[in-house]
Amino acid sequence: MRKRLLFILLCFSVSGFSQKKKKKLDVVSNIEARVLVMKALGNNYLAKDFGAFYGFGFGGQLVTPMNFGIGLDYNLLFSDVKYGHQNLSGNLGSQNLTNIAINLIHRNHLSEDFFLEESAGFSIYRLKSILYPGNDKYSEGNGGYNLGLNIVYTLDREGFQQFVFGAKGNGYFSKIYNENSDIRKYYSRSFLVGFTLGYRYNF
Repeated sequence: MRKRLLFILLCFSVSGFSQKKKKKLDVVSNIEARVLVMKALGNNYLAKDFGAFYGFGFGGQLVTPMNFGIGLDYNLLFSDVKYGHQNLSGNLGSQNLTNIAINLIHRNHLSEDFFLEESAGFSIYRLKSILYPGNDKYSEGNGGYNLGLNIVYTLDREGFQQFVFGAKGNGYFSKIYNENSDIRKYYSRSFLVGFTLGYRYNF
């Protein structure tokens, strides 16, 4: 009788252990809501003629047990032309910048509650502006790259809720045709640094 009980307990413990192992091997998915700010740097019209971009965004990820994954982000940001720079920026006024990014992700666990998350990806930008005078609208679509680093803190024991603080560098390239190379460079290339605060839910 004792041998049978020990055998049954052993079977349950092995099956429970295997279930726990299987649970760890599941792909983790999440959704995230964030607020963010981006500022262009260098000698270009987004840096010299416009203020910082402020906005919000949403995203989602799929991460494998190997700590590699893929992410998709959507961000919408707003900015205004600096006072007195309307003519310098080609009569462009207030802007909104739509950003869609596809990223490759890698995680480094620091502890049970904290981990670092590196990302690199490709971005699609849509920049919409108001033209002065007349309030006509100007729009252009461009591509670029992004490199990011997030610090993620887990809020609950189950690991469902997380707080995310991130920094990201964004390269922005537009197609501007002008015989003057300096003018072409001034309006066609920008580098933006962004910071984000987000809430993430895993499921």
